[in-house]
Amino acid sequence: MMQYTVSKAAVKKATARLGLSKAQAQNVLPKYAQGASFVWTLDSTSGSQSVFDNPREHVRLVIAENGTILDVFPADYALQSPHALSDHVLQSLKEATRNALIAKRDAVHRKWCEVEVEFHSNSYEIARRRLALIEAAGDEELRIKRRLAQLC
Repeated sequence: MMQYTVSKAAVKKATARLGLSKAQAQNVLPKYAQGASFVWTLDSTSGSQSVFDNPREHVRLVIAENGTILDVFPADYALQSPHALSDHVLQSLKEATRNALIAKRDAVHRKWCEVEVEFHSNSYEIARRRLALIEAAGDEELRIKRRLAQLC
């Protein structure tokens, strides 16, 4: 089990946001971290940080790689105001949303390109078969008409 330490900033935020005293925050926040589950990773200039949720206590924590609790707020805190989030969390949310939208756009565009290529190759084959139908006779004509029916 990982041992967590609490930063002074996290204690201040816990007193303001959760209504805990300083002593309570020092004791309770590591327990919240023990019961929390990983949500996503924050890429910051000061090192790797991760966001954890403790659904039982309705708390979200930002924890550094070394086990220091850096930020804490109620789970629905982000819904109250975007100004309530720390700059690191807000920037990470923006980047994650942007990257997800770009990935979705690229996937849709790839699929659209595949459909376009298939459509044009199908159109090309139809044109070739119609041209061959002009000169065909008998069984060859019947075979080309069947293939055209399949393509159309």
